[in-house]
Amino acid sequence: MKTLNIKLVLIFAYILNLLVYKYAFSKEPDIKEIVRMAEIQQEKILDNIDDATFTGKTIYKEIDKDGEVKKDVVLLRRIYMKKHGKRHDEYLSMTVNGKQLSKEEMEKEVEGWRKRSNMQGSKMPLTTEGKDAYNYKLIGSGMINDIPVWIVEFSAKQKDDGYVNGKLYISKNDYNIIRTEFTPAKLPSIIKGMNLVLTYSEVQGYWLPVKFEMDMKINVKFVLNMYYKQIKIEDIYSQHKFNSKLQDSLFES
Repeated sequence: MKTLNIKLVLIFAYILNLLVYKYAFSKEPDIKEIVRMAEIQQEKILDNIDDATFTGKTIYKEIDKDGEVKKDVVLLRRIYMKKHGKRHDEYLSMTVNGKQLSKEEMEKEVEGWRKRSNMQGSKMPLTTEGKDAYNYKLIGSGMINDIPVWIVEFSAKQKDDGYVNGKLYISKNDYNIIRTEFTPAKLPSIIKGMNLVLTYSEVQGYWLPVKFEMDMKINVKFVLNMYYKQIKIEDIYSQHKFNSKLQDSLFES
């Protein structure tokens, strides 16, 4: 009987050690560590890419309250970016409601598109400009394209232009951002909803945005009439080139 009791004690101690070992080595980092490591990954990308050139294909749709597409635009442009917020968009072609615009017609449309495509004023989380402007909360885990991710909710500390609220999907493998879902922290009253998504993919060893999506609903009342419009934008990025030593003169205009 005494030998049996000793064996039971040894078995119990062995099982207890296994549980302690499993807990010690499977415990996930806390939110501060996840955010810190994700920030380091973003900084590595910025440190290694001095400039980037890539193609942007934009599909823009305006939809009325009956679900009918009132305006359909396909825009192709070449985007040049350099450190310190420098950016230049070269507009290559534009089709509006199936009609290919001439160079002169495209120039008339371009000014508005420059404003739509320029997000440089945004202070996104985990960036140099916005990393200290947000609160973070770990709300769960999941899988995106077979990649295990942490789901991190972020909220701006102040509701000013350029700040956003949303969710980050951060890879458990290497702390790279896989997906960002967000909406502006401050919205005009006529906008009844705006959802934005950045989808990331590995490009030449760097995890970068390869698609931007926006779904916005505008609702305005004029006396007795109601004006409604839904805008959908899909922006797809491809043909990346890095560190081409772009000249500063390219961005002066």
